[in-house]
Amino acid sequence: MDVLDRATGYRQLAECVGLCLWHHVFKLGANVIDPAGDLEQQIGRLLARRILEHFGCPVRVAGLEHLAGLTRYGIASTHASFLDWAVLLGHFPAPLRFVAKRELVHVPVIGDYLRLRGILIDRSKGEDAKAAITRAAREDLPWPILIFPEGTRSFDGRIGRFKPGGLRLLVEAGRTIVPVRILGTYEALSRHDRSLRPRSLELLIGEAVPPGFGGGVEATLAEVERRVRGLGVGG
Repeated sequence: MDVLDRATGYRQLAECVGLCLWHHVFKLGANVIDPAGDLEQQIGRLLARRILEHFGCPVRVAGLEHLAGLTRYGIASTHASFLDWAVLLGHFPAPLRFVAKRELVHVPVIGDYLRLRGILIDRSKGEDAKAAITRAAREDLPWPILIFPEGTRSFDGRIGRFKPGGLRLLVEAGRTIVPVRILGTYEALSRHDRSLRPRSLELLIGEAVPPGFGGGVEATLAEVERRVRGLGVGG
């Protein structure tokens, strides 16, 4: 079974690379026409959706009404699988900003997205993730900032312990935080799997938490975690 899983995984990887190459060709042309990157963003969204559809992972989105009227906000999302990126990029209604090393802007396919939307850590200038998030949180850009409070992918499919360093910086900068939970990605492709299994996925968006909730930063962070953990429970 292990050999079959590996073989399936290699085949799926080749299929994914093929899909990404087509995206890259169209993206290069789009960036010439639209240097601001709006077309590139739409092509990236289509690619993420196409990858999920190709591997039999349809996505149901719930809670879009909680985003109405929000500007300059952060997102606290669960993180169970590499598939979470495709779900968020393909189905969250706004372009996302996430933290990455500056060197990754040279990587094909995702490099231009990071150059235009990423929160880039410039280690050549002695900058770390905390400094990059602090800088981004104060910028007047319209795109929400994505944080995975668990810090890494789940080991067992359950939501892990929150490490709210990044969220704390956003709250201290006055950002509203939107709780998000993604269901099904662990069962489709956990960190232990060598191949992806078809699975229906869900992107659940909860009611936003304002930065002054409960009278302080700690109360706000506790409420964000409570709402993230409560999404999809009993539903």
